[in-house]
Amino acid sequence: MNRQVSMEFVFRFQRKITGAKANIIEYLINHDGKFYGSYRDFAEAMGKPKSDATNLCRHVHELAEMGIITSIVDEQVTSKSKTLIGLNDDWTDHI
Repeated sequence: MNRQVSMEFVFRFQRKITGAKANIIEYLINHDGKFYGSYRDFAEAMGKPKSDATNLCRHVHELAEMGIITSIVDEQVTSKSKTLIGLNDDWTDHI
């Protein structure tokens, strides 16, 4: 993502997005805007301990409520359920 952003956007981003949520957005930007796997896998992919999966899940849901990302859980719910987490194309409009 090589587009220029205004200082106004930077300040809004800093006020609305915590560091943990910013890390999720940054990860998605650097990985084609998506991740597919369990939250434990997502934590590991982000360089965090698998035990951080619950916090990541909470942050992902909060980002989804803001309209920044979309998360879709596989219909087949098992102990190893996988979720598709994607950065919305218009995510900057929701900051």
